[in-house]
Amino acid sequence: MNKLVGLLFLCFTTHALADSVSFHLFRSPLGINWSTPWNMTFSTLRNSLANTHGKRAFFISHVFVEVNCDSTGEHIYRGQTSTDDSNERELIFKKKYGMGVMFHTYKGKFEKDQSILNDMAPYEGDSRRGTFSALIRPQTCQRMLRYVQEYEDRGYGNLYSGLQADPLKGEGAGCSAFAVSFLRIAGLEEPFLNEWKNIIDVPKRFVGGPLTGKNVNILKILTRPAAKWSNKEDHIHLEAWNPEKMLDWVNKTHEHVSNGGVVEGYGVTINQVKDSREVIVDLTERATPTGSFWLI
Repeated sequence: MNKLVGLLFLCFTTHALADSVSFHLFRSPLGINWSTPWNMTFSTLRNSLANTHGKRAFFISHVFVEVNCDSTGEHIYRGQTSTDDSNERELIFKKKYGMGVMFHTYKGKFEKDQSILNDMAPYEGDSRRGTFSALIRPQTCQRMLRYVQEYEDRGYGNLYSGLQADPLKGEGAGCSAFAVSFLRIAGLEEPFLNEWKNIIDVPKRFVGGPLTGKNVNILKILTRPAAKWSNKEDHIHLEAWNPEKMLDWVNKTHEHVSNGGVVEGYGVTINQVKDSREVIVDLTERATPTGSFWLI
C-alpha cells in the first residue's frame, strides 16, 4: 500500500473508532451583533424576520450535542431549546422585559436523536453550519452519558434558562451552556473555550421584569443607539457561551490548519463538507474526572 494512502487510512480509522463528543453549530440567518445593546437588539429582531425557506430558523443561533461512544456502541444526540418562541415575543412586546428576556427561564424542550437529525439535515454543507469535535477516552464518554441521563432524570431539560444560568447548579440552560457542560463535567475545559464567550455588563436600565421590577419598552433600547455595555452604572455582569463565536473559532482554526498552521498543545485534524467545516481536537490524554457532576 502506498505510504501516504496507508497513513490517511490509519488516521481515518483512528478517528472513526475513537469515542467522541461533537457540537453541531448553527449561525443565525443574518448573524447576531453583540457589540452594543442597540446592535444586539436590532440584529435579533432582524433575524426573527428572516426567511429560512422552510428550514428550522435557528434565529438566535443554536448548538446540538452528539456523544458517540464507539467503544460500547452507544450514540446519542441531545439539545436544549424552548417550547415556544412566542413566549419571548410576549415578554418583549407585552410585558416589557426589555433585555430581561436574556435572564428569563422559559419552559424547556429537551431535544433528542431523530428530531435533531431532521433539523440538521437541510443544513448539510451550508456555511451557517460547522462542527467542533473532541476525541475522548471511553471512560469520559461513559461519564458524559451518565451526566445527560441524570440531567434529564432531574427534570433540568424542562428549563430553558437565561444566558446566565449554570446547568451544573440545576438552573437549566440555554443550548450553548448545555453543550459546554459536557466538557466541564469531563475535565475538558481547555483554554480555547475562552474564545467562545461573550463577556458584557448589561445596564439595568435596559433590563425589565422580575430582576429589576421595571417595565422596559423595547423602544427605550432602539432609540438609544449610542448606549454601550457598561460597568460604570448599575449593571448585570454576564458571561455567556455564544454559538456564533464557537463557529467562528471552528472556521478560523480550520483555515489555520489547512494553511499548514499548528495548534499548540493539541492534535488537530480537519474535515469539510462543501461550506461546512469541522475541527477535531484530540483530548484522549485528558484524565476522566470522578465524583458528582453537580455544584449543588
